[in-house]
Amino acid sequence: MTGRPDLAADLGRWLLLGLWVLALLAAPLLTLLGLSGNFVIVGLALLHALATGFAPLTWPFLLLLLGLALLGEVVEAVVGTLYVARKGATRHGVLGAFAGGLAGAVAGGAAVPVLGAVAGGFLGSFLGAVAGQYLHERRLEPSLRVGWHAFAGKTLASLFKVALSAAMIALILMKVLG
Repeated sequence: MTGRPDLAADLGRWLLLGLWVLALLAAPLLTLLGLSGNFVIVGLALLHALATGFAPLTWPFLLLLLGLALLGEVVEAVVGTLYVARKGATRHGVLGAFAGGLAGAVAGGAAVPVLGAVAGGFLGSFLGAVAGQYLHERRLEPSLRVGWHAFAGKTLASLFKVALSAAMIALILMKVLG
């Protein structure tokens, strides 16, 4: 009978590890939905570190993950504004894209939780950039072009953050499972 409690404990640990890995692999979906998936990854790594006495995930490694998550946020903010500015948007178009993205995310989230916030953020960036640019130039075609670039910039930033989350997960799994 002495072997059974150890077997049950081992099975419990493997089950918890499996659930933890599934949560880790699902976190990029949060990033795609416009939520803080990269910070969820950092939190899951911290949870593992606390449960294992910081072996193999150490404080310096956790700080590296936190730095990568913060880098994703900075790149998203910079790409979202500078990309559209480099494509010919005036200050009005850039501010419109930013404000429209926020307003669209709030309105979309109120209409359809989570997915509505994502769609609203993208649509809001487009419409906000078009409106801001149009108010300044009073020309529709260049305003629509700026709106398209605002949409493309937001898309590029989101893809970068998802790629970053994949790299973070790969680093974590190499340390934990490798």
